[in-house]
Amino acid sequence: MQSDIEILITLLEEEITFVEQCIKDNVDESEYMHAHIHTKALTQLNTQLLILQRLNDPLYNKKAELDMQLRMYKKFEKNNSDIDGYYEKMIAETTKKLNKLNDADKMPKYDDQKLDDAIFSIRDGRNNGFILYLNVNDNLGFTFELPQPDVLTISIDVKSALNVEYFYGDDEENESPLNKFNGLEFKLNQTGNKLIYKYSMIHFKDAIAIKTLLSRIIYDIFTYAELDKPATLVYF
Repeated sequence: MQSDIEILITLLEEEITFVEQCIKDNVDESEYMHAHIHTKALTQLNTQLLILQRLNDPLYNKKAELDMQLRMYKKFEKNNSDIDGYYEKMIAETTKKLNKLNDADKMPKYDDQKLDDAIFSIRDGRNNGFILYLNVNDNLGFTFELPQPDVLTISIDVKSALNVEYFYGDDEENESPLNKFNGLEFKLNQTGNKLIYKYSMIHFKDAIAIKTLLSRIIYDIFTYAELDKPATLVYF
């Protein structure tokens, strides 16, 4: 059974394939502006995919490096007279290293069921809510609450997200720091100190959609290298 992160990787790979086809169609139809837009989207998707692949498999980078070397040696062997068997030897050695990594046990992954369990705990009334801290020292985290039986709110303090006490959006600002949050359907509250996302719990079965949302925030808005690994979950 695929883990949630493996499902996300599969979905991203499918989206990348779709965007690649869009670019090809754009070029064939001389729609170069659309091709440019799709190319920018493809770059972002490939970056997200690489991050998820690294999270899913700590050995991913090394495997990718060996795989690139292997393809290079095979290409050189095909195009050159390998009198002393050098490339054949390098192919064998690299293949052995790659197979060893593929056969190695992966390092323990985070328990991606914890978020599901936490949401079920507040839905069932065992906890009032919880905070998922991305960086404890900076108090950067998302607060999950259930103010209504069928509505889950996910909020983040403006101070921790934007480093200001309050924020009042300016509709004329093209480069508003809220744009990326607004694009993910987070709304600023009336007092301007929280960004809030509302999620329907009517047909809730698992947290895959919420994890996808959080992944987009982590990799599109925040600097992943500056976040805690793993995140910290605190009930209240």
